[in-house]
Amino acid sequence: MKSTKYSTFCLSIFEKLFSRFKKDEDLETRNLPFVRANIELSYEEYFSTALMNFIFGLIISIIFTALLYVLIPNDFTLFLLFFIPFIVAIGSVGSYIYYPSYKIKARGKNIDLFLPYAINFISSMAVAGISPAEIFQTLSTVSVYGEVQLEAKKIAKEITVMGTDNITALKHAIEFSPSRKLKSFLQGIIGTIQAGSDLHLYLNTIANKYMDDDLVDRKKDLDLLAIIAEVLVLAVIAFPILLVIILTVMGFFGGSMDMSLQMLLLFSFLVLPAIYGMFYFMVSSTSIERLTKLKLDKKITINEFYELNKAPIFILMISWIFIVILFVLLQVLAYFDYLTINSYLYWDFAFLSFLIFIGPIGIFSYLKLKKKKEMQYRFPDFLTEVGNSLSTGMNIFEAVKTAEKGNYGRLNPEIKQMKTQLSWNVSMKNVLFDFAYRMKTAIVNRIVIAIDKGLLMGGNTPKIFKAASHEVDQVNQLEYQRRSAMSVYALVIVVCYFVFLAIILILNTTIYTEFFAIQEKQAELAGGAIPLNIVDATMLKYTLYTFVFVQSLGAGLLSGFMMDGKLSAGIRYSVILGIITIFVFKLLI
Repeated sequence: MKSTKYSTFCLSIFEKLFSRFKKDEDLETRNLPFVRANIELSYEEYFSTALMNFIFGLIISIIFTALLYVLIPNDFTLFLLFFIPFIVAIGSVGSYIYYPSYKIKARGKNIDLFLPYAINFISSMAVAGISPAEIFQTLSTVSVYGEVQLEAKKIAKEITVMGTDNITALKHAIEFSPSRKLKSFLQGIIGTIQAGSDLHLYLNTIANKYMDDDLVDRKKDLDLLAIIAEVLVLAVIAFPILLVIILTVMGFFGGSMDMSLQMLLLFSFLVLPAIYGMFYFMVSSTSIERLTKLKLDKKITINEFYELNKAPIFILMISWIFIVILFVLLQVLAYFDYLTINSYLYWDFAFLSFLIFIGPIGIFSYLKLKKKKEMQYRFPDFLTEVGNSLSTGMNIFEAVKTAEKGNYGRLNPEIKQMKTQLSWNVSMKNVLFDFAYRMKTAIVNRIVIAIDKGLLMGGNTPKIFKAASHEVDQVNQLEYQRRSAMSVYALVIVVCYFVFLAIILILNTTIYTEFFAIQEKQAELAGGAIPLNIVDATMLKYTLYTFVFVQSLGAGLLSGFMMDGKLSAGIRYSVILGIITIFVFKLLI
């Protein structure tokens, strides 16, 4: 959050008000949370903006509810006249008070997440005797370590621009940092410098320690994902089964079946997708997802986007063509009276078209993801061999040429291309960035940038490659553990879907069949003593059809996403389950 014309205007209005309560001795203490939260506003400017927004929100809510009461004068709108302004006031004040604390915690977590990898990076440069000032200056230019970069920028700026000595700058960083781990790390650097010890030895030791701690923390994330998976089974599998049984049975007896079916359709099209979206957000907000998420440093143009996604765009165009052909075919068959066009036929067409649309692109994306994963799993072996070759005195071209002879599976063609580029006198920097461009994964992108910066700073080249190998290997371990742990829950979700489908089949062949038989003979049975509603059997079938189809899509997508962290990994499950749903409802129900 930065200063704007609006926040400056708010300060000019309320500055005198805040000056009455201003105490110079408390100024630094009051501004400390804003510095830790990276809110580039003073205490007075921040709360002046908060007070102005509180007043505007209160006035607007009062005017709105007052007009509503004038138009619809009743007890409910009178209640809203007092309730909404109260909620707006509490929400506005509470959000501004809570926001700095939230930002401090969020920044602290982000720093703790990337700090082990940042230390692993700078430890490889310290071998060459680089000073702390140069280390943090380099780290401040690396954009792949999240909030660690911002903290490094502050340290580098204080040393190089303000002329502060290393110890003082590090002490200031400790005071203002929101991360406990970063404070401990910087304090260790201060102790090492003051004791005259080997900085590289300290960095190497703390890098190994923090990497081990990070592995433990990420395992806790897996436990969190397991809990999310268990709640998911209850929320979108077990509960919908009860909902279907209760609403349909109540619809037959005494209640309104139309209302029951409308509620099921509402649940299918709105509630279920919202629940699946909520679980997607919960899973994607875990540390594992943030660690493996690729962020682009710049916005790409439409032409660049097209060049990057030629194959997916082509596949989507082909899918659309098939959908159009299918639609035209239906119209032709209807024209020659081979079938009758009605709303239910369009229902089938919509479901089938959706599978045609997501199926090919999803399978293509998954195969591409699988190939990248296989290459990423072998990448640490390649980096280690290059590092070992460099340790023997080889140059980088000879090291890559030696590595080409090894067996790295799907990574071999990439290594061969690297060797070819180097033989054409292409710089190692461009070779690495070309490889990262083709891979498009967060860890490879981060490693390539780290290697490039390390080589530029003149660090120990073999150690740089071995440190990079260790980092990639750790991420690979995390992804492997995630897949192993989540595959069980993915299987449970898929099995629960089949249980759900089986229950629908049992209901259809037992209870529903009996209900429709009684419905046909209602006038003769018990003199109408059992009041049954007249139910459209086809409408009931397609309502349940919709419900199960949405379940199949959501269950497939989320189970694949939980295992691999990509929605494309779940599309293949969704397509298979969707086809099974169509088959069951068209042929067995």
